[in-house]
Amino acid sequence: MQKYSKLKFLILFMFPLLLLSCSGSENNRTVKNVISDIVTKLYETKTQDELQNLTTEDILKVTTDADLNVLASKYWIFNVNVPVNVYVIRDVTQKIVPFWIEKSGFKNTGLTVKNEHYTYDVWKKEFPIGKVELGINGFDDHRPTYFVSVSTVNKNDILELSNFFPENQYVGTTDIGAFTYHDWTELVLTEVPEELKGGKVLPTIRGRAGESGLIGAFRKTPYPSSNKPDQILLTWNNDPKTTQSIQWRTSIDNKKGVVRYWTKGGDKNKYKEIDALANVMEDVLLKNDRYINRFTARLENLKPGTTSNYIVGNPETNIWSDTAEFKTEPAGKEAFSFVYLGDTHNSPHFGELINMAYKRFPETAFYTIGGDLVNSGLNRDDWDKEFEYSSNVIKNRPLMTVPGNHDGANGLGPLMYAEMFDFPVNGPENIPAEYSYSFEYGDAFFLMLSNTESTKKQSAWIEKQLKNNTSKWKFAMFHFPPYSYEEDYPEIRKEWGSLFDKYHVDMAFSGHVHYYMRSKPMYAEKPVETPAEGTIYIISIAIPNADKEMPDTNFVQKRFGGEHLYLKLDIDGNELTLNAYNSEGELMDSFKINK
Repeated sequence: MQKYSKLKFLILFMFPLLLLSCSGSENNRTVKNVISDIVTKLYETKTQDELQNLTTEDILKVTTDADLNVLASKYWIFNVNVPVNVYVIRDVTQKIVPFWIEKSGFKNTGLTVKNEHYTYDVWKKEFPIGKVELGINGFDDHRPTYFVSVSTVNKNDILELSNFFPENQYVGTTDIGAFTYHDWTELVLTEVPEELKGGKVLPTIRGRAGESGLIGAFRKTPYPSSNKPDQILLTWNNDPKTTQSIQWRTSIDNKKGVVRYWTKGGDKNKYKEIDALANVMEDVLLKNDRYINRFTARLENLKPGTTSNYIVGNPETNIWSDTAEFKTEPAGKEAFSFVYLGDTHNSPHFGELINMAYKRFPETAFYTIGGDLVNSGLNRDDWDKEFEYSSNVIKNRPLMTVPGNHDGANGLGPLMYAEMFDFPVNGPENIPAEYSYSFEYGDAFFLMLSNTESTKKQSAWIEKQLKNNTSKWKFAMFHFPPYSYEEDYPEIRKEWGSLFDKYHVDMAFSGHVHYYMRSKPMYAEKPVETPAEGTIYIISIAIPNADKEMPDTNFVQKRFGGEHLYLKLDIDGNELTLNAYNSEGELMDSFKINK
C-alpha cells in the first residue's frame, strides 16, 4: 500500500497530470488542479441539489480565463517535426462540443469516422512545427472520449511525434482496423475517409472523460466517515504467522490512529499499542465526504497460532472501535480453510453471502475475492458500500484480493484500490506494487495476479515464483477467465496457463463473466483425466446473475448460471475439498482432490 496518499493521488489519479514545461503564468497548473479548484468553488456556491443539476453555464461562471486556458491546452500534448493537420475525432452523440475546439481554430470537416459502436465527426486544424496542445473532452462525463489523427501538410514530409503527455502514448496508423481506445483494443475502425488514411492515430482511454466530467457526476455516499473508526479491514502485508495488517477509516478531522491488542481471553488492560500511518484520500466529486483519513497499522513479531482481540482508535479523543479479533497462522502446516468469491460489485447480495459464510464456517482462516470488488474503482462511495456490507467479516478475518477491470475504472488502473489495501510488496518489478503478489498459508501457495496490467510482463515473475516454491498445493487467482464460452483469454492460456502446466498449479480462480464453471483438469489447453495431470479452472460469481443457455464446450466439468455463490475450500494434508454454496445455503457443487 502506498503511504503517501495525497502526493500519490496528485500524481497517479486518472493520469500523470503534472506539467513542468508550459509557458506563461500557468506553468505548474494542471487539468486536475483546475478541476479541483472549480469543484471547491461550486461547493461554496451551490446546494447539493444544484450540484446534481449542474450545467455548463454554471461551471463557466466560476471558471476564470486562466482556468479555461489550462483546460483548453493541457489535456493532451505532443510535438511535431513538420507542419501537420491535426484531426480531433469526436463521438457525435456528445451533445455539447467541448468549448475549446472551435475557439482554438478547429473546423468541422463534415467527414465521418465509424466503428462498430460509434460514429464520429472530424475537426481539423493546421499546426506548425513545434508543440500541439489539446483540451479536455468536455464538462460532461462522456465516456467515448475523442481521439486524434495527425497527417503531414506536405505530402513528402516524414512525420515524427515526440514529447507526449500523457506519457507512453501508443501511435498507430489511421485506417480501417485501427483501435482507438487502449482499454478496448477489440473495437476497431470500420469506416475511415481517404483524407485521414495513412496518418498517425493516437488512441486514448475512455476513462479520461472523468478528468473533467462534472455534469451529472457529483455523488453522495450513504456511509460517510466520522470520528469513530469504521471500515476496519484485516490483510497481510507479510508472513501470516507473525504479522497482521489492520486498516480503517475516519473523518479528516481525526489526526491520530493506533491499534491496541491483547491475547483473547486475557486482561484487556494489558494491551500492546501500535501507531498507524494516515492516508489522506480525496474523492473530489463526493459531495458529502470529499476527504477521509485512512489508517494502516502493521503488527509484527506476533506469536504463531494465537488469537488476539483488538480495537482501533485515537487515545487523544478516546474514541474507539468495537472489539474484533485476528488469528495468526499456526507454526506447522496444519489443516485450514479459505473462502473464494467471484465478482462482488459492492452489492448487498455479496454482503449477505459473505456474512452467511462467516456464520456457518467461523473456522475459515481468510477470504479471497477475484476482482471487480466494486462497480467503479474511482468512486469511493462504491468502496464505502463494499466495506459496509462485509464489515463484520473483514474486521475478524483477513481479506486477500486481486483487482478486476471495474476496479481499474475504464482503463485508468486500480488507483483507489491500491489505497485501500495493504498487501505484500513482492510482485513483478515492472508493474505497480501490490497489484500482483504472492503469499503462503499452511502447505499452500497463492499467486494473486492482476489483469489490469500486462499479462506478458508478469510471466517471468510467475515462473520464478512457481519454480522456487515447494508448497504441496498451488493456487492462482486473477479476474479474466482463461477458459470460457464467452470472453475467454487465449493470451492468459498461452502466457500463464503454460506455466501452470509446467509447475502444476492445482487450481486457478477467476470471475468476470458472471456464471459458475468448474473445468476438467486442463493441460496444454486440452482436458486430461485427473487433477494430478492438469489444472482445474474455476469461475464464480457472488452477485445475482441470469440463468442462460450455454453452448457445449469440451473443457467444462460443471457449469450453471442463475446462482450467486461462495466457495469454501478445505485443505488437510493430501486432501482438498471444494464446496460451492448458493445464497440459500444449498450445496451446488462439490469435489475432492487427493494427492
